[in-house]
Amino acid sequence: MKRLLVIGGGLAGLGAAWRARRAGADVRLLEAAAQPGGVVQSSRENGFLTEAGPNTLMASSPAFTKLLGELGLENEIVPAAPAARERFIVRGGKLVPVPMSAWGFLTTPLLTTAAKLRLLGEPWAKAHAAGTAANESLADFARRRLGAEAFIYGLEPFVAGIFAGDPEKLSAQHALPRLQAMETRHGSIARGLMQARKNRSAKGPARLISFRDGAAALPRALAASLGEALILRAQLNSLQRDAAGVWTAAWTTPQGQSEEQFDGVTLAVPAHKLADLPLPAALKSLLAPLAEIEYPPVNVVSLGFPRHGVGHPLDGFGVLIPAAEKFSVLGVLFNSTLFPGRAPAGQVLLTVFVGGARQPDLAALPDEALVKLVLADLVKLLTASTGPSFQKIVRWPRAIPQYHLNHGAMLAAIEATERASPGLTLAGSYRGGVSVPQCLATGQAAGLRALNLSPSAGE
Repeated sequence: MKRLLVIGGGLAGLGAAWRARRAGADVRLLEAAAQPGGVVQSSRENGFLTEAGPNTLMASSPAFTKLLGELGLENEIVPAAPAARERFIVRGGKLVPVPMSAWGFLTTPLLTTAAKLRLLGEPWAKAHAAGTAANESLADFARRRLGAEAFIYGLEPFVAGIFAGDPEKLSAQHALPRLQAMETRHGSIARGLMQARKNRSAKGPARLISFRDGAAALPRALAASLGEALILRAQLNSLQRDAAGVWTAAWTTPQGQSEEQFDGVTLAVPAHKLADLPLPAALKSLLAPLAEIEYPPVNVVSLGFPRHGVGHPLDGFGVLIPAAEKFSVLGVLFNSTLFPGRAPAGQVLLTVFVGGARQPDLAALPDEALVKLVLADLVKLLTASTGPSFQKIVRWPRAIPQYHLNHGAMLAAIEATERASPGLTLAGSYRGGVSVPQCLATGQAAGLRALNLSPSAGE
């Protein structure tokens, strides 16, 4: 029986261990923290259910849906309320619904008439010059294909919602590869979206979901399936590979020291933590470029209010705020509208995001100043008229990896490391996408590759 060691118990690491175990491998997963799941943490306090990381999951792939079934989570799934289809973007200091129909597009005040005409001309926009795709930022891509105004009031806040990032620095090829692929394959984003809509109709609609007890139900289920193979509060002391290709790892837990041998290893810690691992010098040198991947700070501020204390009807998913609007917050989610059981009767729950690449200094504010700043924006945006009845602040000094213009070089460094170290694979949100399904898929693939197992093994 092949043996796999996984370092890091976030979603990618859990996915790697779970998939390899289903394929028949003996697995050890070492996690330094007292609980698995990484940033996916849910907490219930005073009747409010808050999330420290992802608030929603998009069940759009058969593989992700199958995984939920295999984990026995079908009965725990909570679909987003129909109101979640409505999304807002701020323009002129006011919440404007994102148009979801042709008539809505024609009548929306989100864009000027000139911007709408420019957007309608997207199928005939100038294509990027040959050989330049790898060096084009998301901002340049959007301005070229959609126009400057659609970038400011469309793509820029959307990118802030996904990456908390700066689209002037993010790579179009790597951060949102589907958009660039639409241009390459269909000659236009509009034509690509139409084809994607046809494909979705054939496969069935994607579902926006969570679970009764929050997003953390997913890592908890993965952890439970691993049983004693998951080792918490584990400190890796050494990792070596001998001439025969056998990996020897030593680690310490509160229960004592252990040393075991493995056929493969998957490193599933964030890129900025790779340098802290006790790895051989040659391996550390190969991984050194990954330290350049930026993780800007983000604070997650969950606030509960009496329903009468917020003037806006909160009839949607939430609101994204363009940088041009000069607010302090990146966006606000209307949690108690999205899913039931997120707030006590007569109360509402909002989740506000502060910091990111746009204003990283704001993430360093102390709690009192941070809440004061957030409330000032909520008064303007949502007509909040009372103080919060509940608050919880989660700080991520290094939150979401940024797929900058040099990301191709980062991926090349990863691939070179894996080629030079047979049996070693890397997985995490810095590779293959930052969404929950993407992290799980990247981890599962890495776990199988580390042991040279077929993708169909164990299915």
